[in-house]
Amino acid sequence: MSEGRQQDLLSALVILRPAGEEKPDVGELTADRVHRLVPSPDVVRTVGRWFTARGFEVGDAVGISFALTGPRSLFHGTFGLPEDVPRPEALTTDALPGDVARHISEITFTAPPDFGPAHP
Repeated sequence: MSEGRQQDLLSALVILRPAGEEKPDVGELTADRVHRLVPSPDVVRTVGRWFTARGFEVGDAVGISFALTGPRSLFHGTFGLPEDVPRPEALTTDALPGDVARHISEITFTAPPDFGPAHP
C-alpha cells in the first residue's frame, strides 16, 4: 500500500452495548462480569455487516468491541463530518440508522503510536 493511501486510512474502535444496558461500564470489566457485557453474536453481525456494506473493513469482535478501518472520506461521509475535521477523538452515532446506532456505545480513535517507521 502506498504511503499516501496508508495515511488516508483511519481506524476506530467500535464499542458495542451489552443487552439491557445503556452503556458498558468499562471500569467494571472484570473476569466475573465480562460475560454480561459481551454483546450477542446477532448484534455483532448486524452492526458489522452494516459497516462492511458501506465499504469499511471490520475487524473480528474481541470482547465488547471491533476495529473499523477505512479511508478518511468514508468516515466523513458515513458520520456526516465536516471535511475540515481531520481526525476526531470520537464519533457520534447521530448520522447512523437507529437499528445500528442503538447497539453502539461509542466509537473512538486511539492516538498513533510513538514508535515505528514514522518515529525512528
